Amino acid sequence: MSFTDPFWGYSILLRTIVYVLIPLFGILQFVRLRRALHVFQLEGYKRREFLAWCRAHRHRARFLTKPTAKKPLVMTGRAWRILITATIVSVLAVLVIPGVAHLFLGGWPADVGAWAVMTGLVFFGTPRVLVLADQVMTPVQATINGRFMRAAQTRLTKVEPLVVGVTGSFGKTSTKFAIERLIGRREAVLATPGSFNTPLGVARTINEHMTDAHRFFIVEMGAYGTGEIAELCRFVRPRIGVLTAIGPAHLERFGSIEAIRRTKYELVEALPSGGTAVMNVDDPEVRAVADETSHVPVVRYGLKPEGSPDITAREVDLTPRGTTLTIVDSRNGDELGVTTHLLGRHALGHVLAATAVAIASGRSLVELKTPIESLQPVDHRLQIIDGTGGVTVIDDAYNSNPEGAAAALEVLGSMPGHQKIVVTPGIVELGPLQHQANEDFGERAGQVADILIVVARLNREAITAGAARSTGTRIVTVDSLNEAQKELAAVLRAGDVVLFENDLPDQYED
Repeated sequence: MSFTDPFWGYSILLRTIVYVLIPLFGILQFVRLRRALHVFQLEGYKRREFLAWCRAHRHRARFLTKPTAKKPLVMTGRAWRILITATIVSVLAVLVIPGVAHLFLGGWPADVGAWAVMTGLVFFGTPRVLVLADQVMTPVQATINGRFMRAAQTRLTKVEPLVVGVTGSFGKTSTKFAIERLIGRREAVLATPGSFNTPLGVARTINEHMTDAHRFFIVEMGAYGTGEIAELCRFVRPRIGVLTAIGPAHLERFGSIEAIRRTKYELVEALPSGGTAVMNVDDPEVRAVADETSHVPVVRYGLKPEGSPDITAREVDLTPRGTTLTIVDSRNGDELGVTTHLLGRHALGHVLAATAVAIASGRSLVELKTPIESLQPVDHRLQIIDGTGGVTVIDDAYNSNPEGAAAALEVLGSMPGHQKIVVTPGIVELGPLQHQANEDFGERAGQVADILIVVARLNREAITAGAARSTGTRIVTVDSLNEAQKELAAVLRAGDVVLFENDLPDQYED
């Protein structure tokens, strides 16, 4: 089908659009989609959360500038498939639809108008194009994931290790690594690395690292919604389940504390009749579900006598460089005096949980002295670093929750130092509780810190309002961690102590 040019230069205009402008737009879209993909990946490929972030950060969701990234985009197979599909969809949308308009709507001005409209829609709808590409690739990804999961299931069935599941609103990663050290010889124990706490992360650990020598498999179990821990349990079939805490972490995603409680308890519900539940009865919510659990034996751990813990501690001496304590098994009266490098009262929960699991798996209390005393803090979780120029750094930047933040401030308060400085963006994903939690945190920080540096705008109002109740604290506000580092460089001197409490994911920093 052909048309007479409606004006001189019409053919040149079309060729310019097809051979110059659309390819240039495709290149621009590839770059923008890659930046959008970074945020999508940081949000765990959760489509709803990604789109919600885009609505809340409209100026950044144009993806025109390259942000500074602490955690770079990882171009996995899935990431490449989404990116390529989204780029193809973008180009086809601005090429095919105007082409149809040209052929069937009489050419000018429908074709050029359709091109302009589609270019605008694709440009401003980039987040939805990315989500559409992910939806298009879902069957392919499901096939790949299924094959990957079946291979891991076959391997797990062949090796048959004792599987220990660890979940909780906070403390699960540190508890997992403590269990890994206490439960058996290093060569006999495999634990999911870092925060590999999803089915695919666990499957990857099995496929890449599990050998016939592994007698124990420690699995961290994370979740953003009801049913996700149950899915993990059907996959790995834990025989020991550890519940560290039930609290408001990720409340914004779960919607309610009751939903969090149900989700975390899925691990205990999944245990077989011969299994064992290990539960932190210092936490009132965990204590309540422990009291209601009857289908499996429950080993209770904690420091508070009102929880009637089976594994507890006495003669606790907290110092700025570690803790001395006596671990007690109240079921038989066994005792063990130890010194650990772990900091803070809440870290004792990690030790007691790991002790309970080790005993439940067949070790005696006396065997655990050397493993306990060799425990080291997990990276970025109340980790003491001797910085340059005589400055001491307390690195608690991995993530934060109200209890952990209070414990970190307690450690900071116990340490000698000229100036005590807190650098923090506050606590995130607490839903309706977030403002009050950050105001309370700011008030506690103001009681301990000489200087409080509040990073990013997200919790700035709440933290500064709480800190303002203390008259001796200097409050500094910055938009990014880079700016905070510059402020620190101007005030730090030998003998100072700096606490880095939490570190916002890249998508939260302005």
